[in-house]
Amino acid sequence: MPRPVPSWVLVDDYVDADLGTLKTGKEAEIRVVERIAADGTGRHLLAEKRYRPKTVTFKGELEVLGFTTSATFRNDVGYREARAIRSSRDRRAVSKMTRRGREVVRRDWVSHEFEVLTSLWHGGAPVPYPVATDHATSVLLEYLGDDEGAAPRLAEARLDRAALALAWDQLVDAVQAVVDAGWVHADLSAYNVLWWREQVWLIDVPQAVDLHRSTIGYELLHRDLSNVARWFAAQGVPADPDATLASLLR
Repeated sequence: MPRPVPSWVLVDDYVDADLGTLKTGKEAEIRVVERIAADGTGRHLLAEKRYRPKTVTFKGELEVLGFTTSATFRNDVGYREARAIRSSRDRRAVSKMTRRGREVVRRDWVSHEFEVLTSLWHGGAPVPYPVATDHATSVLLEYLGDDEGAAPRLAEARLDRAALALAWDQLVDAVQAVVDAGWVHADLSAYNVLWWREQVWLIDVPQAVDLHRSTIGYELLHRDLSNVARWFAAQGVPADPDATLASLLR
């Protein structure tokens, strides 16, 4: 049975108000948007993830756009081989990392993150609902949190031992849903998982790769599991990445 779309997404007439920056990172910033139904019947908070341009065309452009530094997209070459760039001109530009190539990469990350989130959400994985994208600079997502603040990262949630054990079990189930949808997060850590309403939520998936098409898909999956298992073990929760990998691929 298809997963139902959240009812607040179906509102056709609304007004969006920018509430400011929530988080600034090396590759993108998160801004909070308040969506208010035009008839006054409801409001909902959204998170707009805006990617920084990899190049600028004039001095001060980043400041005009509201950014302070350019994007790095570290290790992107290792992930791009699992994606298809249709245009031969774009492929050449990306291989040489020309100005055009860097712009193609940025657009690819935006569209790719939206595609992955949509696939994961419909596959039942605990990810914020992907609302919309302009396929060039930003992705609009469900906001996880409330008026008091955003959901904390798992690494900063200060959970007790029982909650940590629950979080590990939930995270294994979440990774299983990602694998079943045919993807690998490829950058999973306690800093790319949120804890909200007693539940783990996966975020930040622009570098996700197709598990079966990528030549490094299973290697990245094992690395993901090793990263989070190491963190949980440090918190006193037994976590075996090898056994978990075996169980996920049965």
